[in-house]
Amino acid sequence: MATLIKVPCSSANIGPGFDVIGLALNLYLELEVTVSKKDRSEHSLNCNITYEGVGAEDVPLVAEDNLITRTAVYVLRCNGVRAFPAETHVHVKNPIPLGRGLGSSAAAIVAGVYLANEVGNLKLSKARMLDYCLMEERHPDNVAAALYGGFVGTYLNELSPEDTERLEIPLSEVLPEPAGGVDTGLRPPQPPLNIGHYTKFPWSSDIKCICIIPQFEVSTAKARAVLPESYSRKDAIFNMQRLAVLTTALGQSPPDPDMIYTAMQDKLHQPYRSGLIPGLTEMLQSVTPQSHPGLLGICLSGAGPTILALATDNFDSIANHLLAEFQKEGITCDWKLLQPATDGATVSNSLNSTQAEAMTYASSGVSIDAGNQLVQQIKASTKSTRRPGADGEIGGFGGILDLQAAGYAEAPILVGAIDGIGTKVKIAFEMGKHDTVGIDLVAMNVNDLVVQGAEPLMFLDYYACSKLDIASAAKFIEGVANGCRQSGAALVGGETAEMPGIYQEGEYDAGGAAIGAIKKGATILPDTAAMREGDILLGMSSSGVHSNGFSLVRKIVERSGLSFHDTAPWSPEQNIGTALLTPTKIYVKPLLAAVRKNLLKGMAHITGGGLSENIPRMLPKTLTAELDAKTWPLPEVFKWLKKTGSLEHSEFQRTFNTGLGMVIVVSPENAKAALELLQGEGESVYEIGRLIKRGEEEEEVVVHNMDVWG
Repeated sequence: MATLIKVPCSSANIGPGFDVIGLALNLYLELEVTVSKKDRSEHSLNCNITYEGVGAEDVPLVAEDNLITRTAVYVLRCNGVRAFPAETHVHVKNPIPLGRGLGSSAAAIVAGVYLANEVGNLKLSKARMLDYCLMEERHPDNVAAALYGGFVGTYLNELSPEDTERLEIPLSEVLPEPAGGVDTGLRPPQPPLNIGHYTKFPWSSDIKCICIIPQFEVSTAKARAVLPESYSRKDAIFNMQRLAVLTTALGQSPPDPDMIYTAMQDKLHQPYRSGLIPGLTEMLQSVTPQSHPGLLGICLSGAGPTILALATDNFDSIANHLLAEFQKEGITCDWKLLQPATDGATVSNSLNSTQAEAMTYASSGVSIDAGNQLVQQIKASTKSTRRPGADGEIGGFGGILDLQAAGYAEAPILVGAIDGIGTKVKIAFEMGKHDTVGIDLVAMNVNDLVVQGAEPLMFLDYYACSKLDIASAAKFIEGVANGCRQSGAALVGGETAEMPGIYQEGEYDAGGAAIGAIKKGATILPDTAAMREGDILLGMSSSGVHSNGFSLVRKIVERSGLSFHDTAPWSPEQNIGTALLTPTKIYVKPLLAAVRKNLLKGMAHITGGGLSENIPRMLPKTLTAELDAKTWPLPEVFKWLKKTGSLEHSEFQRTFNTGLGMVIVVSPENAKAALELLQGEGESVYEIGRLIKRGEEEEEVVVHNMDVWG
């Protein structure tokens, strides 16, 4: 049986947090550990090391020299075990770049302590593992972040000379290579208890981390060497003031860019490293929340040259600017969009235990604690959707709506709708942007309600994933709450399901259900009996592709040879992924205003099936909808999709909304009033056609002049 140990990378020295605060990020060092029962092994310390990852050619594969296994042997020897079981195979997968300020050494040390705990069956608690880590690596910010996950603050107890004078203790303020204590043949003393102390700070789910990783290393020793022996009182106070503010500001939602940008300034370590990183000062000053909306703050990630930019949006633009700044200095960089690794180090499939490990729900891949944390994080979002009749509170077994308090004195007609988002979520995974698809989920439901004249009153969502990522799930539900506010529905409840084995890691799917009401005596639309030949068709503009046809969209992007991170050919200020994630427009409030004035006979929400399959759903069998494609503009995104995909007119209009998200039937005498009312609500509305008598062989929808689409 194999054991998998995963340890996240980490960022330290966030702004003024010099060896004080650390942040675990979702880029993981992995150890695949197997033990085969042999009498002896030809490998040093009975450990066969294999390695894959950046800089693999420079990593020592001898157990005495490798940082991970040296750490493990130190822990084993403290517990009376001289070497690994024969034979232990440790396969290392390490995407964390070495010497770049992303906590590669801390991740290795945490992994080493975990490795010893597993192969030695030591049953160490996480708190005790922290003590072992801190005897090897005296930087608690990175270590505690990698071990415990999330956004942590730390400090160390001073060690006595007796605790550090033995040669077997691998204490090192700045890690040398090889690391680890001297093998004297003696048993090293156990580390003192509770060497380090930590606390977890809240981290806003809005905030993601843009990591700009230059292709050169700055060792911890070099980074320390440039620092002065003492600092001015003024500079020390400057950092203390900002650090006190920063740990609170990064947990607030929505984040305050002015507060965070100022609070991330530093005078104790960053300025002194400008000589190690060409153009550092100018680079850090070149991006601000004003120059790059979405940016919150920017700093060095740690000892190495990695730049950490905290942002809520506009990730590609910020990253591309910083890459260009480094390029001016002749430095090539990679970049990654990361978010907090809330669980820290994890281990699965424990080996070497003579009796079966006590199983928990978490050991199967489902975290009840993560679900509880998510509920706490989204309570403010859900409460923002409250309306008369529903308070927007969550946490019960069901959502409650008081119809009388909602304004329905008599029993109304209830209308329900249920729908999902579709494969548009795959673009959200790729871009790490999850809020807009939350709006899509609501839109697909409430737009279906309003076409019957129903007022949306309540909404429930279902979110299913492999492993719950609190940050992305919270962002998604913030989008759901946004959609609920736009439509006037209260988000009264939902369900989150972790189903490892069904969904791929990092992926999810979501469904939603909306309940609406029509007052007693009001007309339930469509009113097909009132429709006549000559009635006018109005079209309300869409915001883009909305939430249908994305399996074809993704194929077209693939055919184009572009990636979702490339500039959108139809929208040069955005990349393709962000542009395509523009959320579905919610039409509820303007259409309800028109319904209440009895201006409308029917409405069709243009979703999957396009014009030809949705408009007939509101028509009597005796009438055909005759449309003129010249009467409304075709958005640029559709022009690009049609041309790049070489789509025939008929296929194009039955797959996409072609720029119309809603089509309405009105009488000729009400057309002007309906048009003015909807335009007064901020909608773009066009007279696109009329109803004509339908012959026996005639189509239900006829679209003329489709050649204007190209």
